[in-house]
Amino acid sequence: EYLQTGVDDYSNRPMWNEERTSRGGEAVLAIQCRPAMWGRSVVCNSYADGGVITTIGAQEVRKQALQTAQEQLDPLVFEGIASNVMDPVPAKWLLEHGIRRIVVGHKPTGDCPAVLSSKYTGVETVAVDTSFSDRKDLNDDENSVKRFGKDRGRAVAMVEIAGEDAFRNRLETAGVLACGTEYSNQFPILSSTRSEDDDDDDYDVVGDPNIGSMVSNGWWIKAAVPPNYHLCRGSGRFIEYDTRLMQDVINDLRY
Repeated sequence: EYLQTGVDDYSNRPMWNEERTSRGGEAVLAIQCRPAMWGRSVVCNSYADGGVITTIGAQEVRKQALQTAQEQLDPLVFEGIASNVMDPVPAKWLLEHGIRRIVVGHKPTGDCPAVLSSKYTGVETVAVDTSFSDRKDLNDDENSVKRFGKDRGRAVAMVEIAGEDAFRNRLETAGVLACGTEYSNQFPILSSTRSEDDDDDDYDVVGDPNIGSMVSNGWWIKAAVPPNYHLCRGSGRFIEYDTRLMQDVINDLRY
């Protein structure tokens, strides 16, 4: 409906008005601009912050932006904010339309995919972009030309969706961390077609249900490298990594 309204508007007035302040279809053009859409663009909004899928800092920035926008009527405050991946409203809409997983890129997520486990909202959210995954290069005093192409360390990331069809499948991530350690992980099966008549055996946990979960002090489980978990936390482009025994991390899960 939104798109059609914009197209109809363009058909009715394809040129600028005399004041050159408005033209037909501008609402559709503006959909890729966060300030123009009051922070609700479905084109360029993103989730990740500090190498993980969400942070308390990103939540505070978003909250402050909304308050400032209301008080000062300034849409520019929405530049750079991260969307709320925990928001139950869009998650409910996605689930009602049979969507259990979304995969996005473009915004740096550390040295491996940043995942929000489906246990939080019912929707599994996957963000992957290995830019700035090697924090040592971020502290390098060399000029940007010399650093170009070196800010990933040895990181390589692959995201695959594996399953019998488009409605019953699981996420698989594999690659190399910035430190050179290889990983290969499977996630629990998701289905948008499950009914009460389905055999529970089909839904045995194939993969690790803890990856994409939050632990204490802002740390997130990013990958499993038995017998350890690869953890990450950060803010903006500042990223920290840690490696801990799996059982120690499981005992520290925040849900």
